[in-house]
Amino acid sequence: MLRGVRWSSLAVVLGGAALALVCAGIALRGSPWAWLVAAVCAATAVREVRALRRLDAAARRRVRR
Repeated sequence: MLRGVRWSSLAVVLGGAALALVCAGIALRGSPWAWLVAAVCAATAVREVRALRRLDAAARRRVRR
């Protein structure tokens, strides 16, 4: 469970996910280049989630000591 919210990171995750969905919808309507943009947005969101989990784990280790 996250102890503190990093609002900029949350914005990156939500924005990346929303843009990935929009681009996937555009790609389904016939623009193949939108798949590339959707993949980049999704990868950015996943990277940010993983970074948040690492920071949270490090914070927990510091609290336990």
